Amino acid sequence: MQRSAERILTTHAGSLPRPAKLVDLFVTLSKGEPVDAGELAKQIEAARTDVVRKQKEVGINIANDGEQARESFFTYVQHRLSGFGGQSNRPLMRDIML
Repeated sequence: MQRSAERILTTHAGSLPRPAKLVDLFVTLSKGEPVDAGELAKQIEAARTDVVRKQKEVGINIANDGEQARESFFTYVQHRLSGFGGQSNRPLMRDIML
């Protein structure tokens, strides 16, 4: 655990903006269309590296990935747990819309 007697350590919680290429891949996924798994992994890693770098630049002491690897908080669960399925015509999530 990081500690400091000289300053207040900072972090944040929640999603951070994603690059357009990653947003496009997540939009495609949310429509139920296939994406290249290798390209998705590459874009996630690039976004994660960039978002952590930016946090360090602005003085965040305890950086995180800003949920770059998640399509959306609500749809992520269907990829991790069984029993969630079906079809829906819901609008795109606001957190991935440009």
